[in-house]
Amino acid sequence: MTLHAKSRGVRKGMPGIQLLKSRIGSMKLRHKLFISYLAVVLVPFAILGVYSYQQSEKLQLRQAEAVLQDNLNKIDDSLSYKLQRFNSAIELISYNPNFSHIFNEDYESYYAMYADLKETVDPLLNTASFLNSDIERIVIYTENNLTERVNSIRPISLVENEDWYREAMETLDTEWHIENGRVFGVRRIFGDLHVDKRNLVVVELVPGFLPDSLNLEGIDGAEIAITDRQDNVVYRAEKPKRANGADLSVLRERPADVRLNRGMREADWTLSLIVPADALTVSPWRIVRTTLVIEGIGLAVLLLIISLFSRIFVRRIQRLNRKMKLVEEGMLAVDLKVRAGDEIGELEYRFVKMLASLNRLIEEGYKSTITQREAELRALQAQINPHFLYNSLSVINWKAVEAGEEEISRVAGILSSFYRTTLNRGRDRIPVKDELLNTESYLEMQLIMHDYNFDAEYEIDDEIREMEMIKLVLQPIVENAIEHGIDQKRSGRGRLKIGGHIDSARGVLAFTVEDNGPGIEPGMEEEILVKQSKGYGLRNVQERIRIQYGEPYGISITGRPGEWTKVTVTLPASQ
Repeated sequence: MTLHAKSRGVRKGMPGIQLLKSRIGSMKLRHKLFISYLAVVLVPFAILGVYSYQQSEKLQLRQAEAVLQDNLNKIDDSLSYKLQRFNSAIELISYNPNFSHIFNEDYESYYAMYADLKETVDPLLNTASFLNSDIERIVIYTENNLTERVNSIRPISLVENEDWYREAMETLDTEWHIENGRVFGVRRIFGDLHVDKRNLVVVELVPGFLPDSLNLEGIDGAEIAITDRQDNVVYRAEKPKRANGADLSVLRERPADVRLNRGMREADWTLSLIVPADALTVSPWRIVRTTLVIEGIGLAVLLLIISLFSRIFVRRIQRLNRKMKLVEEGMLAVDLKVRAGDEIGELEYRFVKMLASLNRLIEEGYKSTITQREAELRALQAQINPHFLYNSLSVINWKAVEAGEEEISRVAGILSSFYRTTLNRGRDRIPVKDELLNTESYLEMQLIMHDYNFDAEYEIDDEIREMEMIKLVLQPIVENAIEHGIDQKRSGRGRLKIGGHIDSARGVLAFTVEDNGPGIEPGMEEEILVKQSKGYGLRNVQERIRIQYGEPYGISITGRPGEWTKVTVTLPASQ
């Protein structure tokens, strides 16, 4: 009882997060998978539901805007067509030479004035009104002393104070205006060069012209407004749902409205169609219900799949765990902390032990190989006593100079340079220029020994000379080329070509040693690299490169029997 009570006290004192982690860690893997899959499914489903709802609403609005834009275009086409017909009637009057003469002529005879009005003015005005049923009246405002007629001829002084008067007198085109729902067009009548009185023709349309032309049937809650070039509302047609008296500036501030604007072709007006957004879309609850039904069906199917998949997955892990126990003693180990007590936790424990053993074996083998190769290299270098060698070469050089033997002095100098770069004070890495100097010194000795019976060519890029590489790479390859290539050539003069450049495509430092000896037989390239020669041959160079830089780098051999052999060395391009 005491032990259990103490255990409960510890659990009670545990922080909530740690307790939750402990319970999750002890939960069966199948349950963890089910919960995690469920969470992974629910989150995208929720996002997809919200996204589909928003996209459906946007799509409806775009389609409705397209329909509204089409209606607005039709309204503009209809209204502009009618205004164009009225403008033709106005132009017929304003450009009529008889009208220009009558309204710019100072009549002295009342009979002549009456005859002109009766025979010319009245027929034309009556014809224009008869042919256009939407024209209520045509009035000529004139500065001439013609007899005033209430519905056709009036003095121009009556409209001199109107806002549109100055603009009409200064332009050549017809100006359309709306005042208090009344639509009228104004145009100046010009005289001749000698007499040009102030005359205006005003065509006023019937009061129902705009309501009939701005048809909003079938668009619930829609409102259409006409604004002038100063963005002032000159006319507004609205459905009963709109509050009367609201101007366009107030309507534009409503974010829930869809607003479309179109400039008219025939008049300097702008048509504005304003429709509530909620009148253009289906009820959001219908979209939500449809989305929930589809997501519910999909979720049910996915839950069934998740349940089956989690059972199969856990069964496979358990089977793998039993197999791993059979090889437990030879497995690996890494610094991996096992935190959970479920099947995955047990699998991690077995895996850690397996990995530890394998890492230990690999590390021991790798260190053993490196130690062996370094010992071989140092054994090769230890064969030469640098102090004794330098002293000997100095004595030879001094004696040769004393005896006047310049050739012997040059040979001693070459040997001194060769061994100095070879030993490099015990360091394994040297600049490329020192490796090339070592190779050139060795090759010069070979030329002397061969009585200069072959040619040596160099093609080395200057940019690689300051880079670093491991030493004693090129000299063994040159030695191999002379021994198995140049020395084996039966006819013709031997040629040895050494190249060095950066292969930008692969990002490596590449050296080539090519000879025109007897070449190699097909299939011999790999055998040369794995065969142990008597001296420090290509195999040792290959292994040193692989140990130092890894598998991607090393030696490759190509050739053609009886013609040439080419050895290519690739190293990392490092400064």
